[in-house]
Amino acid sequence: MRKSLGPFAALLILAMTILISSCEIKTESNVVTGGGSVPYGKIGLNVFPRNRTAGTLAAQMSDIRSIGVKYIRVNFWFDNHFMSSAGAAPDFARLDEVVEAAKAAGLEILGILGPAPSWLANEPGWVAVYTNDYVTPVVNRYKADVRHWEVWNEPDESPMFDGTADSYFELLKAASAVIRQADPGAKIVSAATVNIVSKGMAKLAWMERLVDLGLAQHADILNMHYYSDLDVELGVSAKALADKAGMPVWVTETGKIGQDLHMDYFSNNMPYIDRALNPERIYWYCYVEHEAENTESHPADTYGIVAIYNGQRIESPIYSLLKSHN
Repeated sequence: MRKSLGPFAALLILAMTILISSCEIKTESNVVTGGGSVPYGKIGLNVFPRNRTAGTLAAQMSDIRSIGVKYIRVNFWFDNHFMSSAGAAPDFARLDEVVEAAKAAGLEILGILGPAPSWLANEPGWVAVYTNDYVTPVVNRYKADVRHWEVWNEPDESPMFDGTADSYFELLKAASAVIRQADPGAKIVSAATVNIVSKGMAKLAWMERLVDLGLAQHADILNMHYYSDLDVELGVSAKALADKAGMPVWVTETGKIGQDLHMDYFSNNMPYIDRALNPERIYWYCYVEHEAENTESHPADTYGIVAIYNGQRIESPIYSLLKSHN
């Protein structure tokens, strides 16, 4: 049985009635039809700058801009390379390269702040180390070029938290305070859970708890991840949650594995996400897949709109579609 959202019950029933009777969104056997226009101006890409199979970082950033994409989402890794041990001097070299390449290409960065190096795992004072030794110096260093910061990624299934929204909320409060001190003009993006409609309604309940704890006091943008095919819950339950939060919405991950399936997913889901949530941005996952260096992907086994396999470059139909609308 699907879990309800408690205080949303009456609103959800009303919203469902409206959706079912709508001429734009129709439900038949729990399937929501597509339709509408792709919001090309809102499209961004997730980028893994360590993987250079598709070329130098500068070349990849330039390629992304050439297809009309203006927004990228990049992890500003807090790992052993950035800081090898407690008290060690941070190494900004790799982050500098990312920021400079994106800046040269005219791309706007959403920087993910996390996760945490192995030496910090299970340490009782890790939040203070995260905020003081990582978040503060990173935001201070890049505040002229990075105006949006996402505090962690999918904390609901991260070993650094206990799985509850309450646990993540404590980190968000601490991180947002130091971000705003370092750069009062920065915009803070909340972390999203894994796929918003997975595991029944549990992920939406997790996000509702985050909103109820006071999310709007510590973040500027409500974040969602959506990997699914036209679920009515997106236009009903997730929309009700966004309305309750009263915050702008970004969908920072959505996509489909297998380049041969990309076009159908993109042409149907991008308009539906846009219509259901009216987000300011929608980030496709991803440009070239895999965080690890020099990792190739078979085009049938990747979310990437560019795949490198046996040294050959294979482009998803989405790549050409985006370029044609540039």
